Amino acid sequence: MTIGNNSLYKSPMPILNCPPLEAHDKDIEEVYRLTLNNPPTDEDFLSHIEANKQYPPGKECVASSVSVYKNKDDAEKLKKKIPAYKRHGFIAVGPIMAKSGVVLESTLSSHVDWWLYKGQKVSHLFRVK
Repeated sequence: MTIGNNSLYKSPMPILNCPPLEAHDKDIEEVYRLTLNNPPTDEDFLSHIEANKQYPPGKECVASSVSVYKNKDDAEKLKKKIPAYKRHGFIAVGPIMAKSGVVLESTLSSHVDWWLYKGQKVSHLFRVK
């Protein structure tokens, strides 16, 4: 694996060309994020890599992003599948602001990969409804 060195982003970039060229900065009014805290904390917005969570082989770039959903139903379905969130989790809602990082929106679902820029804190923008 070739290690990337993109110093713009909060999470370590494990490979070159991450985030992908198709990722762009964009305002999205409302996205949903699974959290373990209410209210959400900065730890709720760590990438898998930052949080030392496991991820599938070959998914290093995605693992360096923060996953959010544009559709609350999609977040609720995921919450039911992951034991830690199923028992003790919350769904927080908040905005993505273009200045916070770049996003890549799925063409198959409401999933969004969000690569946060260094120094960006976003937990204060989210609330559990």
